[in-house]
Amino acid sequence: MKAINKIWVFALGTAVMVSCSDLDTFPESGIVTEDQKKEVVEDNPERLQADINTLSSIFTKLLPNWAGGSATPFHNDFSYPAVCIATDGNGADMVSDNSDYEWFSVAFEYSDRNANYAVPMFTWNFCYKLNKQANDILATIPADTENQTLIYYRGQALVARAFANFTLAQRFQFTYKGNEDKPTVPIVTWDMPAERAGANPRATNAEIYKLIYDDLTQAIADLEGFQRTSKAAADRNVAYGMRARVNLVMNNWGEAATDAEAALSGYTFLSKDDVSAPGFNSANSPSWIWAGIYKAADTPANYRNITWGGHLCSFARGYTTSQGLYKRINSLLYNMIPDTDVRKGWWINASLESPLLDHMDWDGVTGSAISSLAIPNVKRAFQPYTNVKFAPYENKCGTDINAGDWCIMRAEEMLLIQAEAMAMGGNLGGGKSLLENWVKTYRDPSYSCAATTPEAFQSEIWWQRRVELWGEGHAYTDIMRLKKNLVRCTTDGKSDFPDAWAFNIAATDGILLMRIPTGETNANAAIDPVKDNNNEGTFPVNGSGAGLTDGCVVK
Repeated sequence: MKAINKIWVFALGTAVMVSCSDLDTFPESGIVTEDQKKEVVEDNPERLQADINTLSSIFTKLLPNWAGGSATPFHNDFSYPAVCIATDGNGADMVSDNSDYEWFSVAFEYSDRNANYAVPMFTWNFCYKLNKQANDILATIPADTENQTLIYYRGQALVARAFANFTLAQRFQFTYKGNEDKPTVPIVTWDMPAERAGANPRATNAEIYKLIYDDLTQAIADLEGFQRTSKAAADRNVAYGMRARVNLVMNNWGEAATDAEAALSGYTFLSKDDVSAPGFNSANSPSWIWAGIYKAADTPANYRNITWGGHLCSFARGYTTSQGLYKRINSLLYNMIPDTDVRKGWWINASLESPLLDHMDWDGVTGSAISSLAIPNVKRAFQPYTNVKFAPYENKCGTDINAGDWCIMRAEEMLLIQAEAMAMGGNLGGGKSLLENWVKTYRDPSYSCAATTPEAFQSEIWWQRRVELWGEGHAYTDIMRLKKNLVRCTTDGKSDFPDAWAFNIAATDGILLMRIPTGETNANAAIDPVKDNNNEGTFPVNGSGAGLTDGCVVK
């Protein structure tokens, strides 16, 4: 990390940090003593509340154009949802047009595997900003505090730091299991030695996952009894859910199942009626465990395209509708969804129909007629397999206020983790029963799971995740976790991907790994930009990987 100049100023009993740097990620140690911490926050813990609030805001904050030196944001850098859309673009299930107006085209075509490109920098920048904010809070709390408010603050900061490191580790190295000694990204903690500034090597999977796991375990203890006022804050359910995700990646099956079950406590699943209309834009959902909260005031009129709604929602004014850049499902996956499954309506069919459209009204046009509706500079006609999963702000078609909330974690994901972990841990019958009961009750009454081995069941769970969690930022990391080939098209090249993006990638190809941004390698002497920056692999082109299968959609 690049070293920063940080000054602690004690004014009116409050610690204030003044710093300046491009990433501003490396904390200096030893500046504030334990006695000073006690003096500042032990008796007045509420002084850290603003810093805690900032943890949540980083997930949704509209960032300035740091690369261009302008206050005007990039149109595809809207914090964590942008990270999710970019990595879904790296996957096999989300399709868009190859257009100059597609701000995430570099992700779809894999040219984002370039250390000088902005899109991979978004992930790096978001994660290390979140990491730094967490470290700044942790540095301020006395190690032996018995103040319950400060303990709650510590737990929230530890969840945030674990989230940042987990997000990075999954993108900059192959999955943990079998790759424990391979390098991921530099670890930054508030108490690391100052001499590491400017020379901080990439930690191994084993090292960074130990930190992640330890942070979450402490957070679970710290957050016992914590009652949050907003789903933007991390509580104990969130900490359990995060550790369930981590245990799943580490193949700690029993622990993953137990943690997922704990994360589910107090939450209910979305019913068939709930998902029979566009939605997935409100933290008030009974299944949402953790959310990024957007308010209309956070999306000023001149930047309203610069949110996830402007790039993913098919009903709100933005790049998606005005340029026809609808995010669509890969037809290969869509065609596998049974007609009895309510989720098939999350996308329009080849005839531009979906029952979900019956719940929408666009200037008096209703139902499937919305698909062919065209309004100059506002909306182009839908294309086959366009998603109608995500509703616009206040359910108003054509709105230019793209302020819908973003789901970071929900109950359905935890159920799928629990079922997979049960089966892989030796209880195939229990996992199958859990999955079948959920799907039959909430998605497809005709469902039956035919898997007879844990491995076959894991593939079935993967298919369920690909459908249920489509567009929510899990597609690429699931491919990496399961060591699957990335398969966008059949042996003869058929799918609805544009020709330039119709390719497959082998599970072992180094092109799957993101590159560390040049700004970091320039500032960090411990990372050689040639030897240490995931430079393996071959950039894919049309027809690359012909014949590869994933055992799920293409067998």
